[in-house]
Amino acid sequence: MQRFFILRLDKDVRARVERERTRLYQESGDSSFFTFEACIILGPVEGPIPSYVPCPALPLEVGRARWEQGTLHCPIDGNALAPIREACNTSWPTSGIYLGEAHGESELEELTIGYLTFAILTVEKDGDLFRWHISQEIHLDSGRGER
Repeated sequence: MQRFFILRLDKDVRARVERERTRLYQESGDSSFFTFEACIILGPVEGPIPSYVPCPALPLEVGRARWEQGTLHCPIDGNALAPIREACNTSWPTSGIYLGEAHGESELEELTIGYLTFAILTVEKDGDLFRWHISQEIHLDSGRGER
């Protein structure tokens, strides 16, 4: 079982990303496009959960999907996520919306994120089956992030 700090996307952005992940899955057959919901992975949980997390300045501009560090993701400026990663004492090799772990050409147009929630994603692998659960979710406003 693995636990990750994540930022969940608003419903509309998440739906657009999920449609694109479905299309990528249909083209490639790679199940990593369905491992868990589309989100921004901040890094693994390796200590206490902070009582306060800063919200990145919103809106966040998201670039076109690219393959980097073994994942296909839609990039976000890593400097925007640095304060929240520091508060969580975590890191991750990429900054952006996780799509999957297979090479693919994404047709997603650039996205703008205007709403985020901070949460813990728990992922458990059982053979070829992935189970995931989101917990301890809190809404983030620019300038506010108290639990």
